[in-house]
Amino acid sequence: MADYKKAIEKVLKTEGGYANDPSDKGGETYKGISRKNWPSWDGWEIIDSAKKLPNFPKSLYRLVFLNDGVVLFYKVNFWDKIGGNNLKNQSIGEMLLDSAVNEGFKPAIKRAEGIVGMPLTGKISDTLLSKLNSMS
Repeated sequence: MADYKKAIEKVLKTEGGYANDPSDKGGETYKGISRKNWPSWDGWEIIDSAKKLPNFPKSLYRLVFLNDGVVLFYKVNFWDKIGGNNLKNQSIGEMLLDSAVNEGFKPAIKRAEGIVGMPLTGKISDTLLSKLNSMS
């Protein structure tokens, strides 16, 4: 079975840390989570409070609750939606998670469906999972 912890470690290496670049359409982000796209994420309350503390944004990396929340966010909003726990191959799980994070889970699933020769629905299915698992 694909291991979510290993998959998310790879994703988070590329997602970076805290940024608030006015020229970035995503606006304020933390580890790839955009406030513009995910305004109700619980982590924003923690980040807003941390802005008042010394060493912001470096202080964010020491906040275990915040960083555990990042891992949970990606699991609920991406890993679970791509059926990650049902994938046997670690590499396929990692590629599908990365694709889902960067382009959305429906386009990522459509890409996987296309690779295995299925109609493009953008919905995870037992048939898709079976075909992906046969690639192991």
